[in-house]
Amino acid sequence: MNKQKTAATSIGLRIATTMYQMGIDGLPRNYELLYEAYSGSNPELTKEFLAIGKKKSQRALDELGKKFLPHHHEETLVSKTNARMQVQMTTFMNLLEQEKSSLSDYGTMIDEASRGFASQTEPDPATLTRSVRKLNQATELQVSKSAALVAVAAQQAAALEDIGSDIANFEKMKFVDPLTGLANRRAFNRAVVRIYATPALPMMCGLAYAEIDDFKRLSELGKSDIGSHFIQHVGKLLHAGNTTHEFVAHLDGNRFAFLIRSAQESEIMRLVDGLRTAVASKPLVHPQKLRVIGNATLSIGVAMSTVANDAGKLLAYAEKAMTASIKGGGNRATLYTNAVPANANKGWIIYQPE
Repeated sequence: MNKQKTAATSIGLRIATTMYQMGIDGLPRNYELLYEAYSGSNPELTKEFLAIGKKKSQRALDELGKKFLPHHHEETLVSKTNARMQVQMTTFMNLLEQEKSSLSDYGTMIDEASRGFASQTEPDPATLTRSVRKLNQATELQVSKSAALVAVAAQQAAALEDIGSDIANFEKMKFVDPLTGLANRRAFNRAVVRIYATPALPMMCGLAYAEIDDFKRLSELGKSDIGSHFIQHVGKLLHAGNTTHEFVAHLDGNRFAFLIRSAQESEIMRLVDGLRTAVASKPLVHPQKLRVIGNATLSIGVAMSTVANDAGKLLAYAEKAMTASIKGGGNRATLYTNAVPANANKGWIIYQPE
């Protein structure tokens, strides 16, 4: 078992033990909440989790979950959205009724004036003047009411647009890592499943695992929560270096993943090396002391979708390749391939930095 799996197992055991000791129900949403809190990937969540106190009620945990893991509480959003929609539709119906009544009154006034004109063979100027004045007043009133209706309708349209925006943002944030702004593990899992959606014809791509080298030592140099700052730093550099808009995700801790759509190993490794170079391009600076801590480097393992017939094997091969990069000293990318060179005793090729 490599050190990444050992670390994950350690966190998992710690969470299970903590949940038991605190009397927290073994619900999936509780497990993920504690995982996020103890993995250190979201310092704000960790801080608020600890602030709840020793006795953590399910209600308090759910309130925290609604803030940091809203995907577990979709029913709350649906309920709120439904209530808002009902208010908006009721308001619209009332506006339409008002407009209908207003138009009816306006029509009545026109009808009365028309009958008055028709009943007189030679209407006197005074009567005509009064009728014209009444019609002008009625028209001005109707125009005023219509303008008010348009203004209110515009407000209603804006409110409905806000509701739509809230729903869209909610759906988007379900798959975004709050610390880095990259895709999260949930988005990564979904993307990996899609690779083999058609087993006989998998998506042509390369999947890469990446780990920040020497993360523990560099994080401890800054102490406090410099680890989170370090991960954010790497996330920003990956954003900037991802000029071809490949799929890049922050999984947890100091681990990232890339999914690059190409059938060419050389092209995938070129793009992977580009991301690795981007991460090393700017030094990490202590946020308070403003001193340089060091440049980040990545150990990366890549596996092509063509060497595996399911997602499990593909992930395992990428993990194996990343372990080879770590054991090789870090700051390199390893490609796991079934095209083994003659006399080679390993199923991978190391691409070292120039």
